[in-house]
Amino acid sequence: MILAGVELEDPFIIASGIIPDVPEYMTRVCKQYRPSAITTKTFTLNPLEPHKPPTLIRVGDGCYMNAIGLGNPGIRELKPVGCKLFVSVGGSSREEIVKTSSLANELAELIEINVSSPNRRSYGADMAQYVREIVKDVKSVTTRPVFVKLGPWDNVLELAGRALEGGADGLTLINTLKGMKVDVFSGKPILSYGTGGISGRCIHPLAVRIIHDVYKEYQPEIIGIGGVFSAEDALELMEVGAKVVGLGTLIIDRGLEAFASLRQEFHRLVQEMGINPSKVIGSAVKK
Repeated sequence: MILAGVELEDPFIIASGIIPDVPEYMTRVCKQYRPSAITTKTFTLNPLEPHKPPTLIRVGDGCYMNAIGLGNPGIRELKPVGCKLFVSVGGSSREEIVKTSSLANELAELIEINVSSPNRRSYGADMAQYVREIVKDVKSVTTRPVFVKLGPWDNVLELAGRALEGGADGLTLINTLKGMKVDVFSGKPILSYGTGGISGRCIHPLAVRIIHDVYKEYQPEIIGIGGVFSAEDALELMEVGAKVVGLGTLIIDRGLEAFASLRQEFHRLVQEMGINPSKVIGSAVKK
């Protein structure tokens, strides 16, 4: 499996925000579970404090809402961990994102620009309007493939087009959907930040639709993310255009063993179906 020139063992990677940014722990994950790649939590130029707890709540069967707020130790703390790193970068300005990307270049196999997190003012989604310019600037300071992570918004096709015009090598679809949960007894939001990003099973059909629409319009290389809990879910994202599948909420819900189990389940499924996974990418999209 080749993604934007990066050779991967199979289509399965760990999505951003799942594995703590602790090098020793990441190294253990690499050795024990051998993911094709780990996408790091989003790094900023300087350390950023996470929001106060609670930052993660369960809102349904296989569905969660989080607002950690891009808390991280800063890009200078990035270390090699023994497997391929897709380094997620963010910032509150074009200059910060570019500088962070430059510092990530040496250890990253791929750089993923986060312009879609809904959980921190002035970061993530608030930077999406500048996506074309950000990508151009990042491409000028890195030798790595550059992907852009977008959220499930009404203007996602427009933003995807801008990212690709700026020179993005691919897209990561989709980030979480902004939501809110209120404690009916206190009348206050449960998450300390107020709102949070909804992930898991409940956004899977949304991911399918957006990946389908973006692939139909542009045929870019896509990392598909969104509520993948089974081999069939993964194959579905590939059939609408995803080349690689990121697993996230599944790991939160069931642990890292579920990552290994789903990979095995997927390889059994495609063998039983007699199909080559690389041949099914976009097969459900009528161009």
